[in-house]
Amino acid sequence: MSRSPSNAGARRSRALWLARTLGCCLLLLIVGAGPLAAATRHTVAGWGMEQGLPHNLVQSVAQGSDGFIWLGTWEGAVRFNGRSFTVFDRQNTPGVELSGVQSILAEADGAMLFGTMSDGIYRYHRGRWEAVGGEATRHLPVSAMLRDSSGALWIASAERLLRLMTSGQLIDAGAEMGLPRVPITALSSDRDGALLVATEHGVHRVWKGRLAPWKATAGWVVRDLVDDTQGGWIVAADDGIHWLHGDGRQEHLLAGERVDSVRRDANGALWMSLSAGRLERYVDGHSERIVIPGQVSPALMIDREGLVWAGSTDGLFRVDEGAARGLTHADGLGSDYVRAVIQSDDGVVWVGHSEGLNRLQGERAVPVRLVSGSGRDASVLALASHGDEVWAGTYNRGVYRLDGSGRVRQQIILPGALQPLVRALRVDDDGTVWIGSSDGVYRYRDGELRHYGEEEGLPGLAVLSLYRDPAGVLWIGCNGGMAAMGADGRLQAWSADGDFPARYVFDFLGDANGDLWIATDHGLLRKRGLDFTVFDHRNGLPRDKLFRIIDDGNGHLWLSSNQGVFRLERSDLVAVAAAARSHLAVHVVDHNDGMPSSQGNGASSPAGWMTREGLLLFPTAGGLALIDPARADGYVRQRKAPMAIESVEVDGTPQSVRVAYDLPAEVERIAVAYAGLGFRAPDKMRYRYRMEGFDADWVDAGSRTEAVYTNLQPGRYRLRVQSIALPLDWDNRERVGETSITFDIAAPYWQRPWVLLLAAATMVGLLLLLISWRTASYRRRQRLLNTEIGARTQELREKNHALEQAGVERDNLMQRLEYMAMHDALTGLPNRRAGDAHLQQMLGEAARTGTSLNVALLDIDHFKHVNDRFGHEAGDRVLREVAGLLQLQLGAGQYVSRYGGEEFLIVLCGMSLDKAVMLLQELRMRLARLRLEEVDPDIAISVSIGVAALGQDQDTIRTLLAAADRHLYRAKREGRNRVLS
Repeated sequence: MSRSPSNAGARRSRALWLARTLGCCLLLLIVGAGPLAAATRHTVAGWGMEQGLPHNLVQSVAQGSDGFIWLGTWEGAVRFNGRSFTVFDRQNTPGVELSGVQSILAEADGAMLFGTMSDGIYRYHRGRWEAVGGEATRHLPVSAMLRDSSGALWIASAERLLRLMTSGQLIDAGAEMGLPRVPITALSSDRDGALLVATEHGVHRVWKGRLAPWKATAGWVVRDLVDDTQGGWIVAADDGIHWLHGDGRQEHLLAGERVDSVRRDANGALWMSLSAGRLERYVDGHSERIVIPGQVSPALMIDREGLVWAGSTDGLFRVDEGAARGLTHADGLGSDYVRAVIQSDDGVVWVGHSEGLNRLQGERAVPVRLVSGSGRDASVLALASHGDEVWAGTYNRGVYRLDGSGRVRQQIILPGALQPLVRALRVDDDGTVWIGSSDGVYRYRDGELRHYGEEEGLPGLAVLSLYRDPAGVLWIGCNGGMAAMGADGRLQAWSADGDFPARYVFDFLGDANGDLWIATDHGLLRKRGLDFTVFDHRNGLPRDKLFRIIDDGNGHLWLSSNQGVFRLERSDLVAVAAAARSHLAVHVVDHNDGMPSSQGNGASSPAGWMTREGLLLFPTAGGLALIDPARADGYVRQRKAPMAIESVEVDGTPQSVRVAYDLPAEVERIAVAYAGLGFRAPDKMRYRYRMEGFDADWVDAGSRTEAVYTNLQPGRYRLRVQSIALPLDWDNRERVGETSITFDIAAPYWQRPWVLLLAAATMVGLLLLLISWRTASYRRRQRLLNTEIGARTQELREKNHALEQAGVERDNLMQRLEYMAMHDALTGLPNRRAGDAHLQQMLGEAARTGTSLNVALLDIDHFKHVNDRFGHEAGDRVLREVAGLLQLQLGAGQYVSRYGGEEFLIVLCGMSLDKAVMLLQELRMRLARLRLEEVDPDIAISVSIGVAALGQDQDTIRTLLAAADRHLYRAKREGRNRVLS
């Protein structure tokens, strides 16, 4: 079935393209009763001219038998493989006029037909283009095409219905049969093979050369019609949708709306593009609007994966029901930067974020106020529940206890003038509250606090996670390892400085058999008895740093990370641990599947939760991600995607795509581009190939889509290419797509049999003569050589030993020089050169990722006075102590170097300027408490700090450091011992 776009839509185009992330935008439609309702969420991905389209207005779309998506635009025909576009126009396709492509027809033999606005019809098949119909159709406007069972091609051309016979004769069939001269909008065929002609005056049926009105469509302005596969038809018209059921019933949908095109998916839902410029989905008596940028054109298609493709004035868009969806600020959350989530016993979901706390229940996302007054609320990093009560740990305001309605009942203030960060909470059955902070663990019981720090055995002060296992052991994750507290209150530690295989511990999960799963910055660990098993990138994990572990009860572990959420089969983990297989089959759910962001948030807890209804919730940098495990499981079980060869080049010359190639002997380079045509998540497609006759085994290509071979020897080769969508499991043949092509490379004349025989005979004769002469000569020379070889061998042994010794000394010296060149000898910190290099690197990363960046200059106040009064040795001690404290307090993603004299450079990534100032204030106060009793109790240390954030006029090393330096000297002028920005 083919149909024409509306004239109005064909003339509209926009120059402005909506901002996209990684080349696509995710625009989500929220439908349902409340924030966590199990309603349909559609993920919309888009592509425009910035991504390779020659024009943003897409007028037609179709899928070929080989799986490629084809588009018709004002500037040519376009082939899409899910990642990139191949454009065919008059500039790169000689002899072909492909401007204004408004209809596309996929042929049974794999060919594609393209109807243009004024340049007739063109056929593409296996890399070759040709005009269809000769001079008779050369300048024909073509709005729709259909091939009938006899092989004739029916053509809608403005107000004429033409028929191109297999002989090449073009007949004005509409005039011969008496078809009214009105615009023809679409062509289709019924179950009997009769032609259905949709016009602006109804639908006509052509059967055995006769024309008759079709059903009760007389007078309707029909734009499109499709078979409903149940004996009826769906007609798109200027006054809505007319559903003509097979039992004679009629439904009138969207009355008063002009519908330009309609499709019905496998679930029975109707997809409609309206002339008002929007895309609608109708199912079960309800109509939903799918938000797509621009004005939607009549280009509409449902592909073999069930994905909906729509064109608009802003490009091409793919609509899918993703495995995930997002809850964001637009849905009522106080902030998109979500840190923790939990469901209390009464079923309420609580969400902690950078701007405070929300509770989700029913249809509302209710803000929960922790701090009285109108100022900024406390940033929530940790949550825990006990009954219907909820405990919230904050950035700098301690811990709050709330009742089920969200009212604050208690605030726990931790010791110290500056409140430590609370990143983890645990409430025991007896009401004891465990508080994991940046200053260790606190136990709160009966109104009293007890502190556990490094003196009690913690391997690090910054506590990131707390977990009570089935045996009652309290596990504590830190920034330097982990610890366990038994019933006696004693701590057993595993230190990163010892034999523990990770440094940061973000989460725990205990099994009934005593196994403990641990999420760390070095992968997933399994502790069994005294032994640790590490699962990381070497076993197929996309990312080693993991934040949360959730068991869904169906044999899967879900792990959050900065690159999406990973689903692992428990059976795979067992097999890898037993060396029965080398790699895990990891299913990744990320922004491509509907998550608001792929960046999960860790170092807060819980960094994920499974609700009673089985929905998985994960905090991200773009909102709260909601993952439906059942839908994700369906994606894992997807069948294989078609594999296609896109292009073949021999010595730089493009070849037409075919299954076999006969190549001459002098071929030096063969390049084959391929694509796995899975459009749901093309970024997750992985490849391998093997040139049989050359490669001993498969070549893992990852996401690369080209195989190149050079200087192949004469012979017959077969290139096999396979694709699979993540998770990787090449043994699962039902998920692996494959294609192949063969190459026959001829032998040069000197490798032909008769030449080889003659050459062999000649060589044998010459060889015999040479052997007899050389034998006598060798005997004479051998005696002389033996004597000289003995002397030379000894000499060489001595020289070789001397050279080896010199090489070792040189390597050691170079290593020492390299370290000395980049580090300060006194403090052990990176020096100014290293600091400048690190800052330049961070500037580049910030420019690519859009993350925030802050630069601070720290200067020790009155340092000259310390030198003058207590001596340079005391001054050196001050510098070392300050450097040591800075290294201890600054965590991951933060950097310090000695910048000169008593000045230090600090680089803070991934935080706002306000948070950077708060962190530096804490550093300043901790330095002020530093005492050097063994040197002199009168030595007091204070520092002045100037800090600047990356911005419009502060985007280079020079401008950032100049700004930080100005703030530093202003801090000096205003009395020192302060932080200014």
